[in-house]
Amino acid sequence: MTFQRLPQVPPMELPEELRETFDLLSEQGYNPQFCDTPVPYFDAGIPCGSPRDVYEAAPDGYLLVPRSLVGNDATVIARVVGDSMKDAGIEEDDLIHVLLDAPVRDGDIVVACIDGACTVKSYFKDHAGRVWLVPCNREYSPIQVTEDMNVHIVGRVVSHRKPAPRASFSEMQRAVSEYEAMIYTPKERTAEDVVAALRQVFDAESMNASDWIAAYRVLVDSCDAPKSFVDFAAYINALGIDELPECNADLLRKADSCYQRPLSLWRQKAGASSRKSLIDKRHAIAEELGRLLR
Repeated sequence: MTFQRLPQVPPMELPEELRETFDLLSEQGYNPQFCDTPVPYFDAGIPCGSPRDVYEAAPDGYLLVPRSLVGNDATVIARVVGDSMKDAGIEEDDLIHVLLDAPVRDGDIVVACIDGACTVKSYFKDHAGRVWLVPCNREYSPIQVTEDMNVHIVGRVVSHRKPAPRASFSEMQRAVSEYEAMIYTPKERTAEDVVAALRQVFDAESMNASDWIAAYRVLVDSCDAPKSFVDFAAYINALGIDELPECNADLLRKADSCYQRPLSLWRQKAGASSRKSLIDKRHAIAEELGRLLR
């Protein structure tokens, strides 16, 4: 396994259509750098656990990086596998940038080839002159380099990058909902407005008492209705809509907790098809009620 024999790919030129953008960023104090230099990339990964052979002769592809990051030195980029270096901040799926055949000293993180297999470890020479490859995770044991082992330090890890994180939909929705609740002032709605909207969205013939939960979130948010189920039930019953079932606090309390969340999260909690159908029905009622009360 010889990284140094990888084919060389010439750097790219900055396209003319990007020059104006780069100039603008520079004027605003940024330091834009064009990713113009192809660096061999190994997606199979260098293991951060027990050494094992993961490479073939050719890279899986090339990643473009700025010339300032690599200079004229021979470098490769590889994806990390395993967690033996997690306490050094290098975790599974991180990308490590390896400077090939670079001099190393104690504490450097290196890629070592041991009997034809690669591993990522910290380099250490103790007081007795023994060389060790040390993991940064106490669940793994250091590897002592002995004379009977065929060991080659492939290169020194000079930087690493983590995959860009993704925020969860529920967390983003929670943040937006909290912000909107903070700045939102419910419009003044008369009892007559609420009664008219409820009569329009509920079918007196098919509605049952538990369906009042579909109106709970909307009326609390839009009309400043009470949040307490007991008080909410009293609020609904005081409206005097005789053709609709009486609102019962116990039935509201037994309903799925998803109905207390923002409308956009209701369907995420749907499980079996029968339950999904009910949530979809109530979601449509709530959306229409919200539209009428805006």
